[in-house]
Amino acid sequence: MIGLLLIGSYMLGNMLPALYAGRRTGRSVRQLGSGNPGARNAGRVFGKWTFAAVLTADAAKGALPVLTAGWLGCEPAVRLLALLAVMLGHCFPAVHRFRGGKGAASFAGGLLAFDPLAAVPAVLLFAVLYPIIRRTTVSGITAAAAFIPYCFVVYGTASGIAASGLIGLLLVTHRSNLRVIYRKGRSE
Repeated sequence: MIGLLLIGSYMLGNMLPALYAGRRTGRSVRQLGSGNPGARNAGRVFGKWTFAAVLTADAAKGALPVLTAGWLGCEPAVRLLALLAVMLGHCFPAVHRFRGGKGAASFAGGLLAFDPLAAVPAVLLFAVLYPIIRRTTVSGITAAAAFIPYCFVVYGTASGIAASGLIGLLLVTHRSNLRVIYRKGRSE
């Protein structure tokens, strides 16, 4: 049963709403903006309503496997593994030649479905860091990392390790953003 949940979660992650955003206009997020099929680039290319729609769809995509795993009575660590599977599907979709988005919206939706209280420290930390750092990626990943100790304390070692995997995936998928920020910081 857990294997089917994880495979289904990965396949759900393969659906990239941003790729459908410009179909009527004949434009594609793959060729415009950063080329990333995520909410941020879709918003950059097609506007704020498209950003909101893609963000909502990607967040729902992250929440669905977590809620399904909870409904099936799975342990917290398995629910987090379902979120990891959907994020892997979003970031490395087999049906799109393993070229997907960065997984932030799916992570946020899954986090809210897993434990809404866990989102509170992350949101507060982001609200404090962003005005100081002025970098969405660094502030967001640092704030998301607050989820790791929360899981270790509240849910135990297995969940803490799974949460570490989620944040590790976010670091991997955002590495190009982090490199650019690091280079700009060194040159100033």
